[in-house]
Amino acid sequence: DSGCSYSLSANSINSPLGGGNGSVNVTTAAGCEWTAVSNAPWITINSGTPGSGNGTLNFTVEPNNGLARSGTITIAGQTFTVN
Repeated sequence: DSGCSYSLSANSINSPLGGGNGSVNVTTAAGCEWTAVSNAPWITINSGTPGSGNGTLNFTVEPNNGLARSGTITIAGQTFTVN
């Protein structure tokens, strides 16, 4: 629905080198549907997508054994950055 607007509880997260689980809340009107997709092979979406109305997206970040990295998840058309 083009009348839906979406906001995230945060725009980014700094994950520890050892990786781990994270989440971000999506706020929107009831009945507004949204999806999320990982844009990095080391970020796995566990649950929450597709969503309708307010919801929480849960994801896992794989451990980092190299240089600092940055990846994104696109959630309801918004960019969420994982460092």
